Amino acid sequence: MSMNQRILVHLILTFEIILGFNPEPTYLVLNHFDRDLPAAEQALIDNFGNSTFEFDPSIHHMFEDIDNHENPAASHMVTIKELGEKYQVNYILFNRIEHINDRFILNGLLFNTRSGGLIHRRKIDLKQYLNGQINELNMWVGNTVGKVEKNWEKNRKSILFSDPEEINYEKTPRGAAIRSLAAPGWGQAYSGKKVSAGLWASTESSLSLAAIISFLNYDKAAKSFLKNSKLYDETNDEKEISDYRTAAENDWNDHKKYSQLAIIFTAATGTGWIANSIHAWIVGPKPYTNIYQQWNTK
Repeated sequence: MSMNQRILVHLILTFEIILGFNPEPTYLVLNHFDRDLPAAEQALIDNFGNSTFEFDPSIHHMFEDIDNHENPAASHMVTIKELGEKYQVNYILFNRIEHINDRFILNGLLFNTRSGGLIHRRKIDLKQYLNGQINELNMWVGNTVGKVEKNWEKNRKSILFSDPEEINYEKTPRGAAIRSLAAPGWGQAYSGKKVSAGLWASTESSLSLAAIISFLNYDKAAKSFLKNSKLYDETNDEKEISDYRTAAENDWNDHKKYSQLAIIFTAATGTGWIANSIHAWIVGPKPYTNIYQQWNTK
């Protein structure tokens, strides 16, 4: 959230509190986490003492389809008002955290129970870091109430390398290019591009095999031509002269044909080999814009 948005939300909450003659905002918190975060509720209570929180994890039917709506309040306005009256709260704070591999997604919504409208919404996708879920939850709620502590922001920044020299890339485009230069397709496989790795490996293997077969046939035709030419020179028999001459002419034509094919396939193999290495560099593993340190939790 930008500074201007943060100030605007804070002003809205302040005026609502003043107009409602309620010096202490009250929240019904609906936490939907796909993993157990036992410290989440106590963290809100401890960090936001000027607010009162009610927690009800049993309300699980609401906002199951929030990703399908730009304004989820439109379809839940009546329910939001009813919950406000039931729990006697000013706001409903919905927090959903989902984990995907080494990342987590926080989806937060803040509703006004008087109007049933959506005041603020936030969705972030971050790489997991030490106590990251609780820290991001604190920052999200802190933004809504106008209280964000510096240590929360510091904790998030601590997952980023401040000194580029400390970054150690496990995989690089250069590593992919060098591997593909050594063996076509290896660099693509190194980068996780299995389909292109198979295509490059099979293509270069086929071209190399074709070049080798063409060279062997060229060598065979050249030797056969020399042999038939020698026999042609040594014989005086008219029939043998005709046969050896015909065989030598065929060998010469084959020699020319396979020589050209060997050159074409060899050039294609070399060009493809270099192109394969360039392609491996292009599609090679790139560092993220934000490079994360790995936490040692031992």
